[in-house]
Amino acid sequence: MTRRRPLTLLLALVVALVVAAAVLPAGPARADDDQGDREITRYVIEADAQPDGTIAVRQEIDLDFATTPGHGLFLTLITRQEIDGDPDHYRVLEIDDVQVTSPSGAPDDLYLDEEDAGLVIRIGDEDIGDVSGVQTYVVTYTVAGVPNSGVGAGGEDEIYWNVIGAGFELPISDVTVRLNAPTEPLQVDCFTGRVGSKARCSGFAVTDGGVEFRQDRLSPGTGLSVVAAYEGGTFGGVTPILAPRRTFSNSMGLQTPAVPAAGVLALVGAAGVAVVARRRGRDLAYLDVTPGLAPPGGTAGEAAVGPRRKTPVAVQFTPPPDVLPGEMGTLFDERADRRDVTATIIDLAVRGYLRIEEIPGAEKPDWRLVRDVDRSWDDLRPFERTLLRGIFSTSGEKKRLSKLGTRFAEAVSDAQDQLYEEMVARGWFTHSPQAVRRSWVGAGVLLVLAGLVLTVLLAFLTGWGMLGLAVVVVGIAVLIASSTAPARTAEGSAVLAQTLGFKRYIETAEANQLRWEAGQDIFSRYLPFAMAFGLENRWVGLFAELAEQGVELPEQGWYVGSTPAVALWSSGFGQAVSSFSSAADLAVATATPASSGGSGFSSGGGFSGGGIGGGGGGGW
Repeated sequence: MTRRRPLTLLLALVVALVVAAAVLPAGPARADDDQGDREITRYVIEADAQPDGTIAVRQEIDLDFATTPGHGLFLTLITRQEIDGDPDHYRVLEIDDVQVTSPSGAPDDLYLDEEDAGLVIRIGDEDIGDVSGVQTYVVTYTVAGVPNSGVGAGGEDEIYWNVIGAGFELPISDVTVRLNAPTEPLQVDCFTGRVGSKARCSGFAVTDGGVEFRQDRLSPGTGLSVVAAYEGGTFGGVTPILAPRRTFSNSMGLQTPAVPAAGVLALVGAAGVAVVARRRGRDLAYLDVTPGLAPPGGTAGEAAVGPRRKTPVAVQFTPPPDVLPGEMGTLFDERADRRDVTATIIDLAVRGYLRIEEIPGAEKPDWRLVRDVDRSWDDLRPFERTLLRGIFSTSGEKKRLSKLGTRFAEAVSDAQDQLYEEMVARGWFTHSPQAVRRSWVGAGVLLVLAGLVLTVLLAFLTGWGMLGLAVVVVGIAVLIASSTAPARTAEGSAVLAQTLGFKRYIETAEANQLRWEAGQDIFSRYLPFAMAFGLENRWVGLFAELAEQGVELPEQGWYVGSTPAVALWSSGFGQAVSSFSSAADLAVATATPASSGGSGFSSGGGFSGGGIGGGGGGGW
């Protein structure tokens, strides 16, 4: 006898990872799909039920190979079924001591293939495939787990058994099933046909303490189920054999205290994250000092500080002193984004470190960046020098905006890092806002991953997988809170107040309210700041309106358009600057890395296939 056990470990691991319902195969594998015109001409089952609930089974089967010779006979016996009303368990049949013979002299080697839901019995020789004619096979085995104790209306024990399952691929004639038990049956019935059929079998009769069932013929795909009720206690009160059934519901503990416990854990954890994020991510401010001001020089270290409160912002007509547009934008939203980089490029042009020239006749709007070789970069901030090096090579003096490539991409990334370092160096943040967010994101990702692993472990070890999902929720809360984690110092809040006041000026100023002294170009000077706030279109529009009114505006030496300088405003200089801003934003963005145990006589009655067991078979 040869036993073969399919390797199912990989499938089990996949099921564990996705915490899905248990995989339920449709039934044991068939040995041969090509049955031709074979037929079982006689099928006799003798079943002796013992007081301990085991049943000794003897099957004698005549198989006519007709015009399709083969190796022999195969049978499939169901060993595990779902249970109506009990999603947490399988009903199990234990089949032991399988033996086979062939009185007609056919090869009778035995092969057993144990699968998840059944047992395949193959009789024959793998090397002999020309067995023909009518051959007789005798199969004996012991099965435990069939009787249902105390399930009848009066507490009767029952045998509700699919003696021939609907999985047979051959027509079967002349079926006889004799069921013997320690006592005479009180009630008997049988059903035939496909699963769910209530058609009665050809007949049955109680004789000599047993009952004999008969069926003239079974078509392929139909089966025979027998039901017999006995006095309660006939089988010693044996209970069905059950095996745990893994489902999503019982793995996660959806019907257990795991759900409220997980809810409490998730709420408490998320609330804790919110409290910590609020405490650590709340800006500080100098107390008893007008917002936007710092204590007198030398006393800032001794001044009282506390959480910053939102107070009305007064309009400020100039940006904070010694604060560059890129720095202001980073302080404002705690992020060194592409707008801050673009604003820095424009600011460097306004201050004379480079010139922006429109390229006439280009298929798409494009600009040339021209370096002023006479200007030293020594007095610039580190992030400004980094950007200029990314635009111009060591010897290069010109670069098309559309041709900024890998070197510029690296420069943008480095400049953003340096902007964050500038925030700390100037005392506006204790730690880099980027580093703080990354630490929170890292902690959130770790919690989510740990929660997923914990979900799988708890699901399969305790059935309380919901607790692991609660940890996932807490991890997600940490990820969400990461954006609020950075906190400004009191000095940073003072500069922020000035920043907000200047932003309000850019947002609310009207064209006829703009004032500037002779020789000052506030359009160019404040344009990079407006870009850092995302307000460049409004700022450009104000001056375009003035140009339409005939107001004389300063010439823009840092920008060379495709029309004479004297007519820049009237011919759409504002729109040209806006287009350049959009193109520069795009260049920066592109460069940024990125069954049943019930009664057969109960309400509704029984049906074919409604009992325990079953299977099928055919030739191979």
